[in-house]
Amino acid sequence: MAGVLALVASVSFGADLLKREPEVPAGFQFIRTLDVEGFVERINYYGRGAQTFRLRTRYLDPDVNAFVGMLTGVSHFNQNLYIGDPNNPDTAVLLWNWGADVGIKRGRHLWELDLMGAVLGNRLGPAVAIVGEHELSKRWALYHRTEANLFTGDVILDMDQGIWYRLGPVHVTIGYRLFNSRHMNRDGPRVGILLRFESPKIPFLFPSIG
Repeated sequence: MAGVLALVASVSFGADLLKREPEVPAGFQFIRTLDVEGFVERINYYGRGAQTFRLRTRYLDPDVNAFVGMLTGVSHFNQNLYIGDPNNPDTAVLLWNWGADVGIKRGRHLWELDLMGAVLGNRLGPAVAIVGEHELSKRWALYHRTEANLFTGDVILDMDQGIWYRLGPVHVTIGYRLFNSRHMNRDGPRVGILLRFESPKIPFLFPSIG
């Protein structure tokens, strides 16, 4: 009888543990980050503008300083984009990207690889980007992002680089963006705001690791 009672108590205790969140020491908890970024650009030669909005999540394992996450971004241009044959191009004002990001953090340096899809009008293709963040001090950092959007018959190369000044979660960004395809140029200076939040309550789309 005592053995049966001990078995029942053990099963009940185990079921109670399954209902609780696992307790992980603070130094080993995964760091969840959400970036909300927006910036505006003035296009050289045309005097028109562009606006970009991007969301990014990172889920960093402090034991190895590697991370994985998701991202999406939309760029709107006040002048039509066009790709393909210049005599009969495909045109649109929006470029949309979405996909996953993976990377590592080593000291003051962060490196990230973005694997994405890209949509421009009725065109759909793969995209890839390499991102770097390099802290110069507690408040100042360099950033760069090089992205290639691969469409049939044409490629859009998007290179954004500059500096940011950090005040808590708010980062003021100033830089220059190179945005080109075979027959198109939308280069120009840009300025924006990046909000970076770190919290264990940020939801993620990778349930197998968190």
